[in-house]
Amino acid sequence: MTNESENPEEKNIGCLEAFDHLYAYLNNEITDQADLANIEHHLSHCKSCFSRAQMERELNQRMKESGQETPPESLKKRLRQLIDEL
Repeated sequence: MTNESENPEEKNIGCLEAFDHLYAYLNNEITDQADLANIEHHLSHCKSCFSRAQMERELNQRMKESGQETPPESLKKRLRQLIDEL
């Protein structure tokens, strides 16, 4: 048994690397298809990171609905603290 994914261009990334790119991923800012595949592969296998991504998606949607595109820095800081505690 190997740790390699079915797609030879995908590499198994860890939670820290996935989290480093999470906001770019959620904002559709990742243009490199291999990077995109790596993050999606990780999210499909890691319940914790998938949950974080879902929380961020929901927060972004609520912010859009409220008329603000960017959350206040104090909210971002508090959310990062909460996520770090997970």
